[in-house]
Amino acid sequence: MTGGEEEIADVCLILEGTYPFVTGGVSSWTHQLITHLPDVRFHLYCLIADREPGPWKFPRPDNVVGLTTLSLGASAESLDGEGKMLSPGEEKSLIDLLRTFHRSLLSGSPEAFQTLFESLQKTGFSPELFRTLSSGREAWSLIGEFYQAQFSHEAFIDFFWMWRTTHLPLFSLLSAPLPRARLYHSLASGYAGMLGVMGKLAYNRPFVLTEHGLYTRERKIEIALAQWIGKSQEDEATVRPIRETVKGFWMRIFEQLGRIVYYYADTIVTLFEGNRSIQIRDGADPERTRVIPNGIAIGERTGPLSEAVRKRSPEERVVGFIGRVVPIKDVKTFIQACRLVADQYPDVRILIMGPMDQDPEYARECESLVELLGLSSHVTFTGSVKVSDYLPALDLLVLTSLSEAQPLVIMEGAVFEVPSVATRVGACDELINGRLREDRLLGPGGIVTTVGNPDETALAILRLLRDESLRRRMGRAARIRMERFYREESVFSAYREIYRMGEL
Repeated sequence: MTGGEEEIADVCLILEGTYPFVTGGVSSWTHQLITHLPDVRFHLYCLIADREPGPWKFPRPDNVVGLTTLSLGASAESLDGEGKMLSPGEEKSLIDLLRTFHRSLLSGSPEAFQTLFESLQKTGFSPELFRTLSSGREAWSLIGEFYQAQFSHEAFIDFFWMWRTTHLPLFSLLSAPLPRARLYHSLASGYAGMLGVMGKLAYNRPFVLTEHGLYTRERKIEIALAQWIGKSQEDEATVRPIRETVKGFWMRIFEQLGRIVYYYADTIVTLFEGNRSIQIRDGADPERTRVIPNGIAIGERTGPLSEAVRKRSPEERVVGFIGRVVPIKDVKTFIQACRLVADQYPDVRILIMGPMDQDPEYARECESLVELLGLSSHVTFTGSVKVSDYLPALDLLVLTSLSEAQPLVIMEGAVFEVPSVATRVGACDELINGRLREDRLLGPGGIVTTVGNPDETALAILRLLRDESLRRRMGRAARIRMERFYREESVFSAYREIYRMGEL
């Protein structure tokens, strides 16, 4: 862990796997929020997967007054420092408390976390405490008890690694110093949200949660897609397929973390009404929820073209996919659709624009799929690019995501009058077809498709490539929709109002 606290910040902004070390929609939004509120002092608390953070991918704003990074991959055994050795009685008491907490949580009582947190606070958050909670004699007894109660028909190793995977990051959070701030603002529930809860309980300050995508739902998708579980390769253990019952328990852990975060958050923000309904269903108090759609700067439909797209024949059409090359973006469905498109429209050029290093194995599989389908002459993986250098030359944007919040790329494309083909997830339908009655009267700004359907995606792409009049009409409707309903000034004024809670 690294940290720094030059002064008490107005807002401790808690991020997981995003800004400032990773590019993407949420990271870009975060940078805009910080830079458009120059009088608000931010301390960034960044949860990272690796032991050390990578380089900043954005210029550091002047109003970022502190930075803390914490690796969620660090195990309790590797925590630095020593603490008071616990007596057998103290160890048993703490494990009993952890047992009670789990039972209360699973029975629908998220307020039980405060009792656990305050007890641990009295004991003293130390590496020795969390080594005890993760690998002490009593901890092994608790793990065995949960295993025997629910999973005795499964392999113990599967349950054990699920337990460690979900609990050690939480122990790492509890053992790490939390900077003081006037308000804590997490951009996800899960572990980032739990840090916000700890800030609220430790310092009695307001806690705000913003969910662009629904963290619990996205973790469920990732768990459902997971095929393997086991130790790292360095441990030379056999990798095993995950049993469905273990997946189910894994999902319930994240569900309960989400309920804790919703219970303690003073304000819960999301981007569209569909997400708000799910938050309420999953335990959020309706009175503390609100919708603040993302906004975008409305500029002219001009910009410098990248050399990669500057030269094109009059017949050529350029289709762009902008996003991380990771499973939740379902790039493989897009590639399969491209094979069908290229068969019917040979003069198509396809750009897959986004980082390839966040799931290298999946990225390699996508590259292999392009080769297998004979698409190498049509498809280019550009890696991370400056999107504005490419948007003026695109005829069409495509998103095949399994889950989204309010995709910034659809909005960015709309500013350049580029229509979108996108799956019916998150706010995609609202962005393309409109949210309010007066919004819908503008007409569609693209076509919405079902998830995981290459045929339907290909048909939508072909329809727009073949009908230039329709494509231009949809692009113009998309631009007007952004001008009237999605200006960024309203977003920043709304957050300035929310941050005033920290002044009390």
